[in-house]
Amino acid sequence: MKKSTIFILVFFILACVKLYSQPYGWFSQSSGTSNNLNGVYFASASTGIIVGQSGTILRTTNGGTNWATVTSGTNVHLFAVHFINGNTGWVVGDVGVILRTTNGGSSWGNQPTGVGYQLRSVSFINSTTGFAAGWYGTFLRTTNSGTNWVSYSTGLTSNLTSVSFADANNGFAAGQFGKIIRTTNGGVNWTQITSGTTSQIEKVNFTAISEAVIIGEGGFIRKSTNLGNNWVVQSSGTSNWLMANSVKNQNFYVLVGDYGTVRKTSNGGTNWYSQTSNTSSMLTAVSFVDTSIGWAVGINGTIIKTTTGGWLLPGAASLSAPANNATCFSTTGLLDWSDVFPPLCNYRLNIATDQNFTNIIYNVAGINASQYVMPPGVLQYNTQYYWRVKATNQVGESASWSSVRNFRTALPDVYAPTLLLPANNSTVNITPQLSWDSIAIASSYRVRIATDTGFTNLVLDSNNITRTQITVPAGRLQPNTKYYWKVLSSNVCMSSLYSGRWSFTTAITGLSNNTSELPVEFRLYNNYPNPFNPSTLISFDIPKTSKVRLTVFNLLGEVVSQGVNEELSAGKYSYSFNGSDLSSGLYIYRLEALSTEGESYVKTFKMVLIK
Repeated sequence: MKKSTIFILVFFILACVKLYSQPYGWFSQSSGTSNNLNGVYFASASTGIIVGQSGTILRTTNGGTNWATVTSGTNVHLFAVHFINGNTGWVVGDVGVILRTTNGGSSWGNQPTGVGYQLRSVSFINSTTGFAAGWYGTFLRTTNSGTNWVSYSTGLTSNLTSVSFADANNGFAAGQFGKIIRTTNGGVNWTQITSGTTSQIEKVNFTAISEAVIIGEGGFIRKSTNLGNNWVVQSSGTSNWLMANSVKNQNFYVLVGDYGTVRKTSNGGTNWYSQTSNTSSMLTAVSFVDTSIGWAVGINGTIIKTTTGGWLLPGAASLSAPANNATCFSTTGLLDWSDVFPPLCNYRLNIATDQNFTNIIYNVAGINASQYVMPPGVLQYNTQYYWRVKATNQVGESASWSSVRNFRTALPDVYAPTLLLPANNSTVNITPQLSWDSIAIASSYRVRIATDTGFTNLVLDSNNITRTQITVPAGRLQPNTKYYWKVLSSNVCMSSLYSGRWSFTTAITGLSNNTSELPVEFRLYNNYPNPFNPSTLISFDIPKTSKVRLTVFNLLGEVVSQGVNEELSAGKYSYSFNGSDLSSGLYIYRLEALSTEGESYVKTFKMVLIK
């Protein structure tokens, strides 16, 4: 793993360790007024200013626990506030009003502007140079902290609602009808550029030296990475009017708007997430001091605050796979659950052998995806397990675990059996017995017999065989025919591959029975002719109903033919053995019989095949 990957993982784990005290998310603060509040600025986590309707200015020095009314010296509506440091700030409002403070907002003095139009936005890049914009294309600049404000033509007669500068030269102003203008000389000259929208732009903000974001009517968001030459649409996920934006860095911004709308991004707008504001009031302004602590204000004296970046504790995860009570789960299988509403840092996974989790056999934290592949060696075969997941984010750990599910792991893999009898390429009767070796963890077997090597022309497909042998039923095989067969093993979880393919050939003539004379004892006769090529007749007597097996072996003890393997009634029998597929040599044939009364008989003779 690369060092950078390790660093990122450690960062997320450490970030998730940070816990916040209640309350989480956004919560209300009492403003002490029912006036509409239009602007907010916090220079630190404790000191902030809010401005609004009828000259309202509120100040706090304890993070908003208490708000004090400050005399503004005016009764006009105030719309925006900006501080350059903890002491010095400006407020703009109706009829060209600009107020300035140098003592952190304890008192305010009026600065003449020479304009009578409503000013909606103010921005300073340092303690001396600042800008204001407002109705009818009004733009003002100061280079002496507001002692003098100079008006410059923007070329617009429509209203401007926002102004933002990246430095002393490069700036944007925007407003009605989607109009946006750009300057590269500090506002002396302006050029109108295309925003890609005709909706009202409520706010323009630089997010980096050449990057900017515009928001406004209908919930639109557009971002430029080349000083406004192009604007790319981003999805806010809402059609509510967006009123204001607090930008802390190139990646982190928070938007607020109508009906208590709050939207947040932590990746420069690639993804926008909705937050619960706990208000339905229109929110008109927002200010964050860092990525965790911020305030938003709105109509009717609304103030809300967050100390958790707006996020609540994560909800409970919902388990997806495997299904509850699943069986045959792989010991290195995938556990999957639903994503918990962001911002998610990681998940914790518990696996236990009991549903109360008193015997937890696996506990892993820091999982940064909503799925987990079990590593080898943790889960045992054929064992019942219970599992659950808990989510963690930058606020803290979820108050509850997911629901509990259980699964049973699979049995060990089964393997293909080895074929035993009849020997490969041997000659058999038309009801031969097929056998194979036993697979320890197999519970059943499947046998296939076909007339072709591809097993498309099946004559037998027998499943769920619990023994390691099967006798082919009468009527399935034809005399003097070559067949191919194979076997697979299975248990409740899986099936093996098929065994290797063997073949056998049924005899040219089958078994004949002479019942005109019943024998009185078991007897096996010498074959005739002997030596033979390629056929010989093997005769035997069966005095009473018996299970009979007639088998031919080579000198290695391998079965080359199983001429008879069935129950026969009393009689004199002859079996025509065909050795056309065998090489010249000495062969042994054996008769085994077991009567229904328990009497047994075994006899062996030799015969010679000469080609």
